Amino acid sequence: MEVTSGAEEGFVREWTPCSHILSLIPPKIQNGIFSNELCLTCVDAVSEYIALGTNVGLVYWYDRKKGNIQRLRCEASTSPITFVKIVSTVDYMVGAGNATGQVTVFQIPKEHPENVPDTFKPKVEPKVERYTIGDLHKSKITSIEWSKNGMRLFSGDKDGVIIMTEIDFYMHLCKSMEIVNEQHEIVQMSYYQNSLLVSSKYRSIVCERRDNRWHVSQLGKKERKSLCSLGAVFQYSYAQGGAANAYCARAGLRLWRADRAGNVLQTLLFKEAISNPLTVAELLNPSQKKHSHSEKEYNFGPLHVFREHFLVSHNEHFLYVLDPRSLTAVAVVDDLRRILSVSVNKEEIFILEGERSLVRLAHKPEPATLAQGLFANRQSSLNQ
Repeated sequence: MEVTSGAEEGFVREWTPCSHILSLIPPKIQNGIFSNELCLTCVDAVSEYIALGTNVGLVYWYDRKKGNIQRLRCEASTSPITFVKIVSTVDYMVGAGNATGQVTVFQIPKEHPENVPDTFKPKVEPKVERYTIGDLHKSKITSIEWSKNGMRLFSGDKDGVIIMTEIDFYMHLCKSMEIVNEQHEIVQMSYYQNSLLVSSKYRSIVCERRDNRWHVSQLGKKERKSLCSLGAVFQYSYAQGGAANAYCARAGLRLWRADRAGNVLQTLLFKEAISNPLTVAELLNPSQKKHSHSEKEYNFGPLHVFREHFLVSHNEHFLYVLDPRSLTAVAVVDDLRRILSVSVNKEEIFILEGERSLVRLAHKPEPATLAQGLFANRQSSLNQ
């Protein structure tokens, strides 16, 4: 089968600014008689909502359709949120980890469709449930991953400890246990059908649950020569079926493609492709300083699946859209200020570029329903 260059399919650009979201988040927050500067620290997005972590222990939950925002407060903590992750199941589940190692789970009920008769709707409007997972991590949370049904949450920290928390929604209970200790900072985790792909600063492993135990397999024969923040992600297609691929970043702008058992099948070299990208993504407010790979040796950081076939990766200054089928860099963004956090939702990429700047890159503009919500939000703020 002939694989096209993918330039058109993987093309992304910034269509509209996200300033309407940031206008709903105050620049400062009152803490007793003192006021603290409110900075954004991390982002995650689904089609209907965006979650933004802050340096004051709050998560802002933005409704993309209605254009309004809600504050989610972690229990008895003003510690900075260091990682936030959403999964959409029967409800929305939001996992938020902080700098002291506490993980908070918010269970946010979904709205009933408009065509549901009133008799089927609950008499009392369901509220946001909060679960706190404390005392298990002793250091900063660096990664969170959900199972597809939202019943398992995996949290990894700076010391290399990974905790699995099983959530019983009906009994409102959660049970946590340590499943592995890598002794080095967890960079990224990716979960697929009882297999947890883990990339630490030291190596990549697959943790597979069999016979009620977790079995660990290392990807590749050798560990890395030096510690670095390289990502790893499972890539699969529900529509096309077939086995899942594990993509793991390696030093020198390389990727490994492996199977779920941890066997390396292919080494993909992208260094030359990144020097000659097929497109350069357009930003509405680019940084005046363009970064260059000649300045220093950059690596791939966390990996995300984009539009099923592509991979998105980033480091502090560059964002890459890669096509592993044709070994091309479909798009490169080289004029961002400083990348703090990246979230990929199907066909769109959100970049937290500094503490008060959010950028959305996509193949096409926001859907009409979301754009209408933004317009309604702007109109209401103008009328106030």
